[in-house]
Amino acid sequence: MSGTRTDPDAELFAQGVGNVVAPCLGGFAATGAIARTATNVRAGAHSPISAVVHSLFVLLAVLALAPLLAFLPMASLAALLLVVAWNMSDARHLLRVVRIAPKSDVFVLLTCFTLTVLFDMVIAVTVGVVLASFLFMRRMAEISGARLTEGEHPALRSPLPAGVLLYEIRGPLFFGAAEKAMGGLANVAANCRVVILDVSAVPAMDATGLVNLESALARLTAGGVQVVVTGLQEQPERLLKQAGLLEGCIQEATLPAAIAHAGRLAR
Repeated sequence: MSGTRTDPDAELFAQGVGNVVAPCLGGFAATGAIARTATNVRAGAHSPISAVVHSLFVLLAVLALAPLLAFLPMASLAALLLVVAWNMSDARHLLRVVRIAPKSDVFVLLTCFTLTVLFDMVIAVTVGVVLASFLFMRRMAEISGARLTEGEHPALRSPLPAGVLLYEIRGPLFFGAAEKAMGGLANVAANCRVVILDVSAVPAMDATGLVNLESALARLTAGGVQVVVTGLQEQPERLLKQAGLLEGCIQEATLPAAIAHAGRLAR
């Protein structure tokens, strides 16, 4: 809202201190919402000092003006809160997001908005984080995949050597996509002698991906097929080394080197 960056660590530390100190002074922590900050920004505040001044003003009002504030009509205070809530809602931005965002994101947004209005922000944020996590996993599973190539390959100048298959895995190899990504290795031809496993497009791998890869490598090894692994990134390589899966495989840094090595093995 202000166009500046904030330090979430400082904010969380301050809220933690406030939660600890408030009960010692007879108070209790009610909310960590941005109502006061948003009001300050809308009023033209430019620094955190505005929050300090606001806090001091509220403290002064509670200590010195409490008897007078008791005469304020509740209806007037309710109207004031409605105005603050409307200014915080940023309706134009909300409508724009609903219009241009993917349907899944719009669903999460409207769910959080509805839960915030009907219940409270804690419930809304909790449900929103869970929904967003599920949607993220679904998207990662959608972009993950694999391709099994024999002979001609669009990215290679010359065909693959006879008896050599190239299996490319794309996307994170995690529990939501592991079986889909490794399923193609079940269709390895009987005359295949070497499989090149290209994982250069796999940035991360979890335990489920590791188990599926281990099962696929075991099937290939049992069938007398040699595996050449190429393009390992840092996290998958560290995980495979810890599991000892690279001991029975040949590892090459680049795809051309892997193809050359596979060609020698297939002769």
